[in-house]
Amino acid sequence: MEQTRPPEEFVSSRPTAPPASAWRVLAVALTLVLVLVLAAGLWARWRSLSDDDAARLGARATVASVRTGLRPDPSVLPDAVLADQEAAFGPAATPSQARHLEARGTGAPPGSLADAAAWLEDVARTSPNGELAATAASVAASWWAAEPPPAGADPTARRTEESEAGSGAGSPATSDGSAGERDGDGPVSGAAPKVPTEEGDGEDTDDDAASSCEPAQLAAVTALDRARFTAEAAAARIPADAAQRGTMDAVTDTLDATLREPAVTPMLSCDPAPVAGGHVLPAGFAEDPTRAVGGTLREASAALVSAVGASSPEDRDWLLTGLLETAVAAQHLDPAHPVPALLGRE
Repeated sequence: MEQTRPPEEFVSSRPTAPPASAWRVLAVALTLVLVLVLAAGLWARWRSLSDDDAARLGARATVASVRTGLRPDPSVLPDAVLADQEAAFGPAATPSQARHLEARGTGAPPGSLADAAAWLEDVARTSPNGELAATAASVAASWWAAEPPPAGADPTARRTEESEAGSGAGSPATSDGSAGERDGDGPVSGAAPKVPTEEGDGEDTDDDAASSCEPAQLAAVTALDRARFTAEAAAARIPADAAQRGTMDAVTDTLDATLREPAVTPMLSCDPAPVAGGHVLPAGFAEDPTRAVGGTLREASAALVSAVGASSPEDRDWLLTGLLETAVAAQHLDPAHPVPALLGRE
């Protein structure tokens, strides 16, 4: 019989060692993992902070400063509202982002609610991120509404030359300055707007008109015109010697001036026109015309916020000016209505 088992003297008592190459592969893999972890940590620590992140985190920090430092009247701006506004700007800064923000220099905290609103207005005016711009505009609007005006100042009056020109010039809703016939709380009819161009301007081309027909901006113009019409209707029901009559006339003049802004007038040629000369007065107008005007102004503010988000930075100046005016006037005329946390963003 043939022997199949080798003699004992040829069998080793030590176990067979694994191939050296397997250990080398494992060591290389572990080294690579360690290098990747270290690289990720260094990248997170030292990577640059984008301008968009810096603006967002700066806006969030501004709200936090208002909450903890300024502590506005809780009956107007409760902490729950400020908390919602802070959360609207996204997550807080990471340690790395906080270091970069500190290196950029964040400046002194705002000294007043008006200062804080002005900072957010700048974000809303310049940010290429439409979502961030609209959120900043919305929060600024609520702070403008909550900040009481200086003693003796009329919060509804627009202190510009355009306001002076608009006084007595009539509404841009109709060619003769009238607003059409009113019929209680029902629909109102009137002629289509005819806005004369200034001498030397030349005629608007179809291309110029089409370039201005952005839907969100057109919706804002329509809301402003409805607010103006409602204010004019309310003024007609208030005695000429009443204090509210002067306020309502100031609101009408301010809205007239906004609707005659150079950035707005080309939109009146869009199809369909944003100012059609006919509006429906809001429900409850007959019972409380002043409060009804405040409601339409708040709706106009919301439409302006939406338009900010849909517009380029170059087109936001008139939107933010109109937003400040409508937000302040709405709260003045309808103080019982709470200030929205995120007007036009809810």
